[in-house]
Amino acid sequence: MATIPDNNLHPYYPRTAEIPGYIPNALPMPLLLGAVLIAMGTIVKASFFAARFKSKSLQESLRFTWFTLCTTLHCGFEAYWIYHHRSIASRTDFFAELWKEYAHGDSRYLTHDELLLALETITVCIWGPLCFMAARAIWKQSPQQYLWQLMASMAHLFSTVLYFVMDWPQGFPNCDPHPLYFWIYFVAFNSPWLIVPALLFKQSLHAISSALHASYPKAQKEE
Repeated sequence: MATIPDNNLHPYYPRTAEIPGYIPNALPMPLLLGAVLIAMGTIVKASFFAARFKSKSLQESLRFTWFTLCTTLHCGFEAYWIYHHRSIASRTDFFAELWKEYAHGDSRYLTHDELLLALETITVCIWGPLCFMAARAIWKQSPQQYLWQLMASMAHLFSTVLYFVMDWPQGFPNCDPHPLYFWIYFVAFNSPWLIVPALLFKQSLHAISSALHASYPKAQKEE
């Protein structure tokens, strides 16, 4: 498939965005989204059933599944984007086509946005390992799981809020206004990283606070 020569001949917003070397996707949207759902579903099911086999706690199994999924996305899918971010628009492999499809919801992934690159680099290099440590601690049923969970959840809340806020003042000009792209791609696909971390943050604070309160009278007696 030939490269479109005019940088502005692309389907993304804003219409004046410069996307050098852009090549349209060869795979249709239903196939791309279906493949993502199957892949994520496989990761979720495998993680959940492995955790349930090891632990009888539904809550632990769900938390392990969440952090396993986050680790995979951060250190796999998003790491791919960081490595290829300058050539995504002209690439034709499957992961590149996934990113070009998602870019309908945020074209910054095709325009070499430096702030977004910095945020994604932090996500891959720091948030991903934090999620791995949280999943590992939950798997081992370590008391440290709530500390790792607290840090990973704070990281997700910070990065997701920043991700939304960066584009808010201009009225989200990098998102296609079509409801599918704005409400599903941009809002719905990212909202879990606000909702779930908020719940886990609250749980972590409660668990750590309870442990500290339980040890406080004992520490006073020892004094």
